[in-house]
Amino acid sequence: MRYILSNLILVVLLTNCTSENNNKLQIATASNMQFVSKKLCEAFTQETNIECEMIVSSSGKLCAQIISGAPFDIFISADMKYPEILFNENKTLGRPKIYTQGKLVLWSLKDTLFNTLDILKNNNVKHICIANPVTAPYGIAAAETIKKKFGNTINQKIVKGESISQTNQFILSKAADFGFTSLFIVNSDFLKNKGKWIMVEDSLYQPIKQGIVTIKGDRVKLAQQFEQFILSEKGQKIIDPLNN
Repeated sequence: MRYILSNLILVVLLTNCTSENNNKLQIATASNMQFVSKKLCEAFTQETNIECEMIVSSSGKLCAQIISGAPFDIFISADMKYPEILFNENKTLGRPKIYTQGKLVLWSLKDTLFNTLDILKNNNVKHICIANPVTAPYGIAAAETIKKKFGNTINQKIVKGESISQTNQFILSKAADFGFTSLFIVNSDFLKNKGKWIMVEDSLYQPIKQGIVTIKGDRVKLAQQFEQFILSEKGQKIIDPLNN
């Protein structure tokens, strides 16, 4: 039976730093990027003395909040679709830019040995968690993978979290036997030694091109500095090791 687990959990991560002008950038970041974005915020603050506050949720929900007037300065998305929507809604300073290409993994904390996706056909596997494809780009990639690899044969095992964050919680709590998440998550300092994961073949899902865009507002000059930092060599040196 397929169902959506609907209780949304917004994770707010604060990066503590000192700002001479007390200008705090509001960084809306996709759930799969929460740990990477924290590192980026810390490095950016150290270099510029500009304080950052992170608001973490699914890309679709963050996009909807920005359209509704949420005072965010930067949108770090898990795809290009939602930043493009904001551009078309005249909410951004310019067109979004690709800052990385995401990678999908299958992850489990159960005591099960596996090295291929075929483990999901096992009768002992009861629950496979994916992020909601309606709002979460990695949920779309997971749904594409399942459809291409298994057709409809394991659909009865699928449960959905509202975002990658909630999907990760179900995996970590072992409420789900397996789950599809981002390589950025399992490579993070906090989770890199937990459970077992395998990379999903990129031929099974559309490329996950992740975009960043500056939102129109009172702090656009500071926000542009942050965007440029992420796209710079320094920013990419923080991102790349967690995506390989």
